[in-house]
Amino acid sequence: MKSIAVVTDSIYKSNRRSNVGDTIRSNLLEVFGNDVAVNNYYIDRLKYGDLIKEDIVIVMAGSRAIKVKDYVSNPDKMVLAKRTFLKNSIYPLFAIPENTDVLVVNDDIETVLDSVSSLYNIGVKHVNLIPYEQGKDYRHIRYAVSPSEPELVPDYIEKVLNVGSRVVDIPTMLQIISELGINSKTVQQNLYYYYQKIFSANESVTENYNDLIRRTEELDYLLDLSHDGILLTNDEGTILISNKKFMEIFDIKSDILGRKLHDILEEVDIAKYYKDDYSDDLINFKKKYINLEKKNIVHYNNEARMYFSFQEITYIKKLEQNLSQKLRQKGQIARYHFSDIITYSDNVQRVIEKSRKIAGTDLTVMITGESGTGKEVLAQAIHNESGRKNQPFIAINAAAIPENLLESELFGYVGGSFTGALKSGKKGLFELANNGTIFLDEIGDMPNHLQSKLLRVLQERQITPIGSESIIDIDVRIIAATHRNPLKMTEEGGFRKDLFYRLNVFQLELPPLRNRSNDIIPLMHYFTDQRFTFNKEAIEVLHGYHWPGNIRELHNVANYLSIIEENSQVDLSALPRYIIDSVYSPENQKQEMQIEKEQLVISEKTDEKMTREVLQAIKTLNDMGKSAGRKHIILLMKRQGIEIGEGKLKKILLTVKDLEMIDVYQGRTGNILTAKGKAYLKIDDQIENRT
Repeated sequence: MKSIAVVTDSIYKSNRRSNVGDTIRSNLLEVFGNDVAVNNYYIDRLKYGDLIKEDIVIVMAGSRAIKVKDYVSNPDKMVLAKRTFLKNSIYPLFAIPENTDVLVVNDDIETVLDSVSSLYNIGVKHVNLIPYEQGKDYRHIRYAVSPSEPELVPDYIEKVLNVGSRVVDIPTMLQIISELGINSKTVQQNLYYYYQKIFSANESVTENYNDLIRRTEELDYLLDLSHDGILLTNDEGTILISNKKFMEIFDIKSDILGRKLHDILEEVDIAKYYKDDYSDDLINFKKKYINLEKKNIVHYNNEARMYFSFQEITYIKKLEQNLSQKLRQKGQIARYHFSDIITYSDNVQRVIEKSRKIAGTDLTVMITGESGTGKEVLAQAIHNESGRKNQPFIAINAAAIPENLLESELFGYVGGSFTGALKSGKKGLFELANNGTIFLDEIGDMPNHLQSKLLRVLQERQITPIGSESIIDIDVRIIAATHRNPLKMTEEGGFRKDLFYRLNVFQLELPPLRNRSNDIIPLMHYFTDQRFTFNKEAIEVLHGYHWPGNIRELHNVANYLSIIEENSQVDLSALPRYIIDSVYSPENQKQEMQIEKEQLVISEKTDEKMTREVLQAIKTLNDMGKSAGRKHIILLMKRQGIEIGEGKLKKILLTVKDLEMIDVYQGRTGNILTAKGKAYLKIDDQIENRT
């Protein structure tokens, strides 16, 4: 243990105990605590042959140093203490009127002058400080100041202020810390608190040091908050900085500052990492697998340092597991289940049945359907029925993100890879969705160069962030969706065929709301919390409306009614005007008239009723995702009790193709009902119902 000797004049003064030595000893213990031993010595008790052997010897004045040097083994160890005052003892001085003469009294002229200098340096400049000399008359002075020597003040002085014993100042404390080579965080903290109580002669230097202490303490605090073991050494492996996590990972209990890293981690052969930089290197220590990162650092003065970071693999795995929970907290979860899908439509029921079967696999799914038909709801339901349900579900709309940002959003980037990039880099959505599901909505709007990168993800299950040379393995299920006809897009060149066939492993088509009119009122009840009933006229209009926005638009109408409508029964007047106008608009009437004309064309060329049955069979096969070739149409109609020959079917198909009610494709796809064909079936039903 380090030791300090405090040498003062005498233990007694004028038949009373002197408190100078006790005060200095108390100051030192307040800062150094149990890290040093502090012993008091008195000049009047030193005898010939006595030797003070402590590491530091503190005296109060130059004249005392001369008296003491013969009793010290090494005079270079002597420190002349500079002293100052406690703040709370000095404040009364500032109440003395300006330019008042104030007598400064101490036990001899040297300490008096030292006290005057200390008072002046701490800012007591508004009064005239007069040094006390024995034998002089000071009857013209009313005020006197004395540091714990009030009995030495002449009796005729009216007002005496005892400012207490002077204490060791900060520069002296710093000198002692430096001489003893103490590098204790506790001592630094104690010195900071000590500084708050005293006046400093050199406030700027002291404040700078305390700023340094504060910053060092904050840095240590930040290092100890880290989940990584962090270490800084010089180029020879001598440890300069370490944090608590490093000590915990390597089961170290004793102080390691100043020791060699390779001596502490002999089992690891850590010295082989000294020369070069390393990233994500795996080491083994006492049956622990630890990830190591090491970088060489060179200061501006060419001093070399080595930075080490250590992570336990078990912590990394726990972090990955917790990621899904954090993503759920951020809303990156699947909220919907199959039970949340409200439908009375046979077509939708068949889609749900297929989806349940495919949910338990990891097959890629392609969902098609118009905007607002519930493609993401179905994707979430598939995810929640799968083995990945406790992992992330991340959705991204390729049409909603600018093309120049889409790649970085999907695949991430390393720091500084492009202008505006975060210095720390950013994980892409594929990486964030690892072990879970990523839903790529509006895949048909993805730029061609990103389609090729997506194809690699599907083939190799690997991604490469922008600006990185590293490949990251991922385990992600992909569910894609588009409101376009993907097969038609491939034929037109807007979508890569190889990507289409990779995505189209299992295709699901959601019908538009206008083709599942039985669901309109039940959905209205659901979205309005069963608040309303709808009269016959309102139901007819809601069924007759085209619903271009599908379920999303219906939800908006439900919200409109919930806010505006006060009656429990909704009649025609309560519905939004644009819906009423659309159903009864001249355009709608014109469409009905067009259908009637086409009925005449059909009736002239072939059997009108059979044509409707053929179109309905094509629609059914399309909704089921099955081929709608002639063979399948004949088979389906036969099962429904409708007989049709090959020749008659061919004639009907040629007629409706000329009327643009179907698109004809080669191969397995066969015939696809167009929007015009669907409108024909719908409005034809309406015309028939009215008649």
